[in-house]
Amino acid sequence: VPTLAVENSLRLDLGGRTLVLETQPTAHTDNDLTITDTATDTLFLGDLLFSVHVPTLDGSIKGWLALIDEFSRREAARVVPGHGPHAMALPEALQPEQRYLAAIAGDVRKLIKDGKTLEDATRIAGFSERDAWRLFDQFHVRNVTAAFAELEWE
Repeated sequence: VPTLAVENSLRLDLGGRTLVLETQPTAHTDNDLTITDTATDTLFLGDLLFSVHVPTLDGSIKGWLALIDEFSRREAARVVPGHGPHAMALPEALQPEQRYLAAIAGDVRKLIKDGKTLEDATRIAGFSERDAWRLFDQFHVRNVTAAFAELEWE
């Protein structure tokens, strides 16, 4: 049972090591949290950063792309993803994920503008990224479905 809530940010002094916990706006999910280890300048992004494994969208594609832009401007010695290698460099670590999500968003927006359906989108949107990601076939259609539901009301 959690005993400590994080409103916006929280500094935890672990006795010689400080961790900064920060809530994030809706992106991968509606309850994303990042952790910075100030001693090593390590940013733990958790599932806000997927590497190798295709990202899974349970929040907002627009929010996730905006957050990637924000993290791309941030300085950290290393970043740790939720899925993928144990540590990576910023902003390079974010680029494949940004490319994938931008491909989905761009394709879905065009399909909506052209009067295409969700079913059309699940067969077309973002497939240019198929070879770049593991588990693409297992999660991609659900990502397109979530993106379509969000973007059709822009």
